[in-house]
Amino acid sequence: MRLACPSLLNRPAGQSLLTECPEYPMSDAIKVEVRRSGRRFEAEAVLELAADARTVWDTITDYDALPRFMPGIRACRVIGRQPLANGAEHLVVEQRGEFRFLLFSQAMTVMLDIEHQPLRLAQAKATSFDLGLFKRRAIDVFEGRYDLKALAARGQAARTQLRYTSLIGLRLPPPPAIGSVAVRQNLAAQLEAVAEEIARRSGRGASAPGRR
Repeated sequence: MRLACPSLLNRPAGQSLLTECPEYPMSDAIKVEVRRSGRRFEAEAVLELAADARTVWDTITDYDALPRFMPGIRACRVIGRQPLANGAEHLVVEQRGEFRFLLFSQAMTVMLDIEHQPLRLAQAKATSFDLGLFKRRAIDVFEGRYDLKALAARGQAARTQLRYTSLIGLRLPPPPAIGSVAVRQNLAAQLEAVAEEIARRSGRGASAPGRR
């Protein structure tokens, strides 16, 4: 299953893509919105997860494990780590995988500067891209950010809101209507994988959605 609803393919260019797919359990409801401005896309997704904040945090920051559950990532390693004030830290992470957009697929290596504020925020900014022959011709900008918020009151089952925002800038403009849908589908697939892994680590693997 993919979280992107087929009806979104028929939406007019420029219209906000915001949905809560009915197939997804309310305990793990996912909402995705994509806005486009020229060659740049701003995306936002909100997940409400039946898991505690520690499990969610440990999953999204387990960079060595990303190739196991995150589509498109073949290798990921932390090559630098520096403590900051108030318990925060700065990381330099190298990711190897595939950049996919529409029918285009190209091997890619990206270097990321990442800031952690434990159990609250993880934000990343790409500092370099290597797409082989394409070099920097495909991607101009990438920034991504996770925000965590505990939702459950005392005595209730643990619940955490995970909010993800990203900025993607492309060198070449994609088709007007299809570009936003492609960004949304890629983001949905990645967040679906994150939700499944969190469910597995929480002992709820059977309730997580499966991918086709």
